[in-house]
Amino acid sequence: MRTFHINYHNNEVKVVQQDEELFTVHLPRFTMRLLLRQDNEGASHWFEENRDNETAETRGIGQEIETWLSKNK
Repeated sequence: MRTFHINYHNNEVKVVQQDEELFTVHLPRFTMRLLLRQDNEGASHWFEENRDNETAETRGIGQEIETWLSKNK
């Protein structure tokens, strides 16, 4: 388990990486759990746990997570 912070809409947001594909994101108003999935072409998609669609919000948070992960391997 790894803990780090990302910048999302000018807020520092705490992220806890539970495993390779599961992240707990502590937003200012609520906490969400995001799952990283890849499609058959290798593109990343971010889903809120127990949901089956990517939203603009989950995509934006996911992109910030991916950026942090790529800089901090």
